[in-house]
Amino acid sequence: MLAALPARAEVPEPGERERQWDLARAYARFEAGRFEQALAGFEAAARPPAPALPAEALRRWGVAASEAGWPLAAYVRLSQYVAVEPEAVDRDAIARRIARAREALLETAARQSRIIVLAETRPSWDVPGERQVVRLVGRNGRVSVEALAGSRAASPSWERAGEIGGEAYMALVARLLDAPTWLEDWPRQEWDPNEPGPGGAVVLRLVVGEEEHVRQALRGEPYETLRGLAAMIMEFAVTVRATP
Repeated sequence: MLAALPARAEVPEPGERERQWDLARAYARFEAGRFEQALAGFEAAARPPAPALPAEALRRWGVAASEAGWPLAAYVRLSQYVAVEPEAVDRDAIARRIARAREALLETAARQSRIIVLAETRPSWDVPGERQVVRLVGRNGRVSVEALAGSRAASPSWERAGEIGGEAYMALVARLLDAPTWLEDWPRQEWDPNEPGPGGAVVLRLVVGEEEHVRQALRGEPYETLRGLAAMIMEFAVTVRATP
């Protein structure tokens, strides 16, 4: 199985040897049909600060998740694989797995799901900073929304709480699943308290059934991209109609 992995440098980077062994074990378990155990190996190999996994690892990770009944992991990893290998010989079979995973996610999301957004701008000498929080919860066809925005959480400038329509919420879930931003994978960013000027942080969580996918960013293009998605969700929380 080691021969199937990318060639290693003569002097591995710190942690690279362990990563290669994690991948080797995951590949071996995948070939043996021990998909749940393979998932643990892929997750260990992808743990920050490890670099992005090779395309073949993404494919096997996604297939293992699909076979083990974890549609969110299958959807994310197989979509990432297709993005890296758009001309893969197995793209039709992978596309069918992605479609089945998406269908399963939407079915489960109506019964049990959450969307959570935390977006914060740190204050500077001339900017007070702002914190935005959105929490959408879908359970058995009923959906609740809690949202607030302002420079102080204890006394927000805007807030909302109540129930909204299930169809609008499910359209939002579908939109998130289809957003390329949600599937991008970038290196983990650490907060630097000495960073000059106003900074910010964005965290998005999508929970469907027992699975969770989290994206977060602090600076640069990842922050700007993810911030746009967070703004879309906040706009939804502001404008979506409440149920009678």
